Amino acid sequence: MQASPAIRLLPASGHADMAWKNGLGRTAEIARHPASGTEFDWRISIATISADGPFSAFPGCDRTLVPISGGGVALDFADGATLRGGCFDLLRFAGEHGCEGRLLGGETRDLNVITRRAAVAHTVEIAALPFRIATDGATTLIVALAGSFTAASDRGRWRLDPDDVLRIDGAGIDVRGMPIAPEARAAIVTLRPRA
Repeated sequence: MQASPAIRLLPASGHADMAWKNGLGRTAEIARHPASGTEFDWRISIATISADGPFSAFPGCDRTLVPISGGGVALDFADGATLRGGCFDLLRFAGEHGCEGRLLGGETRDLNVITRRAAVAHTVEIAALPFRIATDGATTLIVALAGSFTAASDRGRWRLDPDDVLRIDGAGIDVRGMPIAPEARAAIVTLRPRA
C-alpha cells in the first residue's frame, strides 16, 4: 500500500542559514535528505555570490545552478571549459570538477540543486506562470524564484513569495500555478531515487 502524498510549504523564513562547504560564503538551505548530518543524497539551497572565487567541490555529485537575480555568473573549470548563465539559465556540471565562479555584473543569487549521483537523479525546469504539473511519485519542489504566485491542488491552496518552496512527496497531485505578480517565475525540481 502506497503512503498518501504529503504537501508542505517551506517558507523562506524557515530556511537554514549556513556556511559554504569551502567557508567562503553563506547559503540558505531549503531542504535536504537526510535532514541532518554532514552527508546528503540531495540538497536544495539559495546562495548569494558577492565576489569571484572558488566553488566547493562535491565529488560524486551532480549539480544544477540557476542564477535568480543579478548579472549572472560564469564558471571557469580547470580543464579550460566555461559555463555562463544569466537569470533563469540552467548551469549543469559534475560536482567533482573544480571551478572558479566569476560574476558577470555584480552580486548574484542562485538556486543550487546537488544530488549524490549513485543515489538520486534530478531535473530542474524553469516555469513561467501559469503552469500545471502532475506529480508521479518523485519528490517535487516548486521554488518561487521571482514575483509571487499561488499553487493550488485538491489538497489546498498556497501563496508562494520569492524563496518560498512547496514540497510534494508522492504521486497523483495535480498542481496549478497562477501568477499574482506578472514577473513570477518558478523552478520545478524533481528528485528521483535511482533503482
